[in-house]
Amino acid sequence: MVPTSIVQTSRDDIIAALFFAQQTAMARDNIQLSINANRVDITENGNSIRIHSDAYPLTLPSGVSVTSTRPTYAYDKLGKTTPGSITVSRDGVSATITVEASGYAHY
Repeated sequence: MVPTSIVQTSRDDIIAALFFAQQTAMARDNIQLSINANRVDITENGNSIRIHSDAYPLTLPSGVSVTSTRPTYAYDKLGKTTPGSITVSRDGVSATITVEASGYAHY
């Protein structure tokens, strides 16, 4: 895979995780999404969430780095969170994700 497609795939994985965290928070309490280097984790009451046979944290491909203006996004029952931005990069290629106060995430 070339760096551009790896960055795009990682960006899409993070947006999907943000959406999942938002949707889960509207049904459950204490849902947070945290970002650390090349890992994304969604927790409920501090424990990583398990979905079927898959579980968080999600580890992104080797060489992908993720930086965020917020290390943790905590969601309320309306799916809202504190706004921020997340940058995914590898080998000089980058993509930025914007997280709105409404919880909506986009690039």
